[in-house]
Amino acid sequence: MGPEYTLEALRMVSDWAKWLVTIETFAIAILGTLFTTDKVSVDKRARLFGSAAIVSFVASICFAAMLLLTLPEIAQTIRPGMNIWLAEDSVAGGLFGLNTQGFALIESILFGFGILFSAATILTVIWSDTQHAP
Repeated sequence: MGPEYTLEALRMVSDWAKWLVTIETFAIAILGTLFTTDKVSVDKRARLFGSAAIVSFVASICFAAMLLLTLPEIAQTIRPGMNIWLAEDSVAGGLFGLNTQGFALIESILFGFGILFSAATILTVIWSDTQHAP
């Protein structure tokens, strides 16, 4: 596998991380709007689920930032036949003991938890017995 394919793989990983950060930022804004509007009364369960979603999204964004910070260094050290998923030769990778795949996996898992907690928040708001404010 040539270096051009390795660089393309790095671009794909970068694009994935940036798209997740964009979606997570939007989701945090929506949850924040839901919790601060006067039109909907949000019970404690929904607040708990929403808070867990926001924490998951923020943690995922942190791992995405670490992943994105490793990519330029990896791009500079590309070797023939290099598997970017297994690259650990970055400062962040050495500091946290994670390779590119580890950062991406944790980021994606936290994103998944954020989506699940967001769905739980919305379903709790829909099915809660609290009355909507006038």
